[in-house]
Amino acid sequence: MNKLLFDLNPNPVLIYATGSLRILKANQAFYAKYGYDQKKIDQITIRALHPAYDKKKLEEVLENLNEEGVNESGVVRHQAKDGKVFYVKVNSHEYDYNETDARMVIIHDFTERVKAERKAQKAFDELNHHVNNSPLAMIKWDADFHIIKWSKRAEEITGYKKNTVLGRSPHHFRFYSEEDLNIVEVNMQLLISGSKDKTKFETKMYREGGGLVDLSVHASVLREDDGSLISVLTFIEDITEQKKTELRYQRLFENANDGIFIMDAYKFVECNDEICNIFGCEKNAILGTTPFNFSPEYQPDGRRSKEKARKKFDKAFEGHPQIFEWKHLKLDGTPIEVEVSLNRLELADEVYVQAIVRDLTEQKKAQEKLRKSEQLFRKLFLKAPGAMIMVDKENRVKMVNQSFEELFGYSQKELLGQDIDQVIVAEKEIHSVPRMPGKDFKEGKFYEDVTRYTKDGRKLDLLLGAIPVYLDDEPIAGFGIYVDITEQKKYERKLKQSLEEKRVLLEEIHHRVKNNLAIISGLLQLQSFETNDEKTKNVLNDSQLRIQSIAIVHEMLYQSENFIDISFEEYVKKLLNTVKRTLPFDHQHIDIEIDTANVSLDINQAIPCAILINELVTNSFKHAFEGRESGAIWIDMRETEDQIIVEVKDNGVGLPDGYSLENQTSIGMNLIQTLTKQLDGNLEIESKKGSCFRVTFCKTKRPGSSNLHLFE
Repeated sequence: MNKLLFDLNPNPVLIYATGSLRILKANQAFYAKYGYDQKKIDQITIRALHPAYDKKKLEEVLENLNEEGVNESGVVRHQAKDGKVFYVKVNSHEYDYNETDARMVIIHDFTERVKAERKAQKAFDELNHHVNNSPLAMIKWDADFHIIKWSKRAEEITGYKKNTVLGRSPHHFRFYSEEDLNIVEVNMQLLISGSKDKTKFETKMYREGGGLVDLSVHASVLREDDGSLISVLTFIEDITEQKKTELRYQRLFENANDGIFIMDAYKFVECNDEICNIFGCEKNAILGTTPFNFSPEYQPDGRRSKEKARKKFDKAFEGHPQIFEWKHLKLDGTPIEVEVSLNRLELADEVYVQAIVRDLTEQKKAQEKLRKSEQLFRKLFLKAPGAMIMVDKENRVKMVNQSFEELFGYSQKELLGQDIDQVIVAEKEIHSVPRMPGKDFKEGKFYEDVTRYTKDGRKLDLLLGAIPVYLDDEPIAGFGIYVDITEQKKYERKLKQSLEEKRVLLEEIHHRVKNNLAIISGLLQLQSFETNDEKTKNVLNDSQLRIQSIAIVHEMLYQSENFIDISFEEYVKKLLNTVKRTLPFDHQHIDIEIDTANVSLDINQAIPCAILINELVTNSFKHAFEGRESGAIWIDMRETEDQIIVEVKDNGVGLPDGYSLENQTSIGMNLIQTLTKQLDGNLEIESKKGSCFRVTFCKTKRPGSSNLHLFE
């Protein structure tokens, strides 16, 4: 019995002492498996049979040995003498060996089984990984359509956790509509009845917690030999985004501005509404027909429509896109020209040809209109009486008309491709002329007087009109129009010369008038020096002031650039200086404030207004401050809309009681009234803390000399 259990046992067997753990004896199968020498077996313990990292596990096994009966270990690791590790399962029992407490150990090699189990586990883990990480959800149902497997992806797609759906039927879920539930039930029945072993369908359901999801379901069954159902495996794909894309495509298809066909074997199987508009009929009159039904027998190139269309279709079906123009016929026979684009289209494992049809009727009309416009432009350009040139953005000549050739003496052939400025512009002016596409062209066009030279060197005075052409804010060309104004320039120069002579003559006249008035003023002053009569002296002084007032205006006239606007601020300042020099010295203590607000008048109003101010200021100097050591005079001249207001006031003794203009007989007051009338004005007099004379009149702008009438 011992021989059978020990020596003849095909499995390794050993006996070890329970105290020292030394191996006392082993069979041939042990020596062969572990590689130890039979002579040295008693020199090792059973610890040598275990890898170093399993020593602790060995100690635990030894502690838990049952003294009675057979002890069986789980699968553990052993190692041979050469270090090779393998998996074993150990049975041991108490054994009396030569009166020594020992244990007999029978070792069963489980290495291949462990490898097989690990390989199977790895395969299972890989499958499980693929199932859980697949974009498809896996759901397994039993024969009664209750869930027995629910993958991680199924949770992600539907929102339902595994523990809430195991054992549930499809009716546990909320479908979008009765129709969606009915689709599921119909396909379930097909699988249960044995009518089908696999099926595919689409449905829509609510996720756990809300939100719709579109699903594509692929189902297959496992059956017993008698055909009864064992289980059903379904793979579910979330096609929500795909459905949205299909919806967008469908809307694009239906709302496209171009007509769209879907063709199968030369027949129309689908089309959008625009095709109906192009062919002038309902969709049911198109579907099922061919392009030949809506084409004339021959195309404009002379080829048969049917033959030509078939070749185009076949090439597109093979994957070679086709774009071409085609003549179609509407349902009522009206011919229409279209552009057709054919492309291969794969839908649901089927191959079709998609045709995009664009009605060219309006485009052809526009092209014809453009062609006519181009012809009109060309004729207008070439036959225009004005010299015209077209240049590119580098200022190189692209085209000139006949008038340009006649004006400059160059032929178009001589000018083509040349920089026009290098040909007709003087060398010293070449850097100052505007060029394409310089900043001078930013405003879109401009006109200016220029000088250019003909082929024979003759100088021309020209009016140049330059018009740039931009496309997408980039210059592409420019047009120049030259108008010969040589004769006009000659007349203009003569006219300018004549005007300059007249201007000089007019200035000389005013200068001489001013000088003559100054001579008269000087004579009056000399006469006043020779008289002893105070009244006569005052009359001479007053006359001198009036003459000097007129002289000041004439001085300003010949210094002015025009006779329309004569500034009064400078006049009043000069007048006051003259008054102070002319009147007796005891009036020089009077303070004067001036505010003319930059008022200006034409010559017709300037002279009477100047004399008027002279009379008013002189009157204040002479009469307002009798018996006073100081005083002030304010001269205010302002403009309101179309009226001029001249105001001279003082803080003197004021006017006497009962003062009235009608009762005044002095030359000064009569002159003030006459000048006011000359200006078509209104005179107002106030006497409050002094006197105030205010004259209001309307401003005019009439060129010409003054019409001064002092004694009417």
